[in-house]
Amino acid sequence: MEEAPMAFDSVTALEGLVNQSLGKADTPSVQQGISVGGLVLQSVLAASMSKLAEHVDITAFDAALTKTLEGATELERVIAAGPAGQSAKEAPAQ
Repeated sequence: MEEAPMAFDSVTALEGLVNQSLGKADTPSVQQGISVGGLVLQSVLAASMSKLAEHVDITAFDAALTKTLEGATELERVIAAGPAGQSAKEAPAQ
């Protein structure tokens, strides 16, 4: 019997970063594409982790990767907001 793949919080964090970066996460086709990409990444990570498990704590690895991706999401949000006190009219176009 095949074991169900381990759920990685880092995949969810990556999906969140991609959703925010695209700025079109509300369209069903984009959400579906991101979801499929997440499933593929989940499978690749599960296969890779079986080899890495002999050398690293997988839970700690996933937690660290999750923090990194969530940090990247927050960094992008801060950069997009522009300087403190800058009005929406003054914000640079993207």
